[in-house]
Amino acid sequence: MGLELYAKVEPLLGFEEEIEGLYRLFVEIVAPWSPESLLDIGCGSGKFLKFAQRSLFLKRALGVDLSETMVERARRSGVEAEAVDICELDGRFDAATAVFDVLNYLNGEELRRFMGCVEKVLEPGGIFVADINTLYGFEEVSQGALVRRSEDRVLVLESIFEEGRLETSIDYFAKEDGECYVREEDRVVQYYHDVEGIASSSPLELVQVYPLALYGGDEPDKEVLLFKKRDGWLS
Repeated sequence: MGLELYAKVEPLLGFEEEIEGLYRLFVEIVAPWSPESLLDIGCGSGKFLKFAQRSLFLKRALGVDLSETMVERARRSGVEAEAVDICELDGRFDAATAVFDVLNYLNGEELRRFMGCVEKVLEPGGIFVADINTLYGFEEVSQGALVRRSEDRVLVLESIFEEGRLETSIDYFAKEDGECYVREEDRVVQYYHDVEGIASSSPLELVQVYPLALYGGDEPDKEVLLFKKRDGWLS
């Protein structure tokens, strides 16, 4: 899916209560490590970064995203943000985060590259926290149709999970010039990764896994992973 289209539909998606619960868990995991600097990868509109700044005693907090629109939105909210690929970012941080499905948008090859780049931007002993969707989350929670409406916009999502891939078609209608609606359409693919596969593709050490029933189901639909860069590991 085009990143700029996602920037348009993101305010319609909802799930604010669930997302805030995920934010709280991330902060609870990060806080005992007492980082002075934090990098939020795929920061979107900057909501998690603002939450982390309020909750942690950070000397620096930076968000990065590939969408120029999202980065501008994050900057307007009052956080520091850059439109840059994580693999092209200079500097090191005590902690890094990737909140709300970031890893699931990467295929196997992209995931290996991504984890290597995360390792390079962490200080020795630094941590990385990210969430992934479980198989239950893909099969029982993510599949199906979702319709969101506002006064002048309509969003329709239809998702099918097959052979480890969740493919979602997006139809977005926005009212322009009075009563006329302009339609945009696209699709997005997410990939199922199990914990063992991610750990084996990463130079970081997997420290702990936190199962989470974010949407209140019978089984965890997410797992939050805590990684640590090995002390003395120089990149």
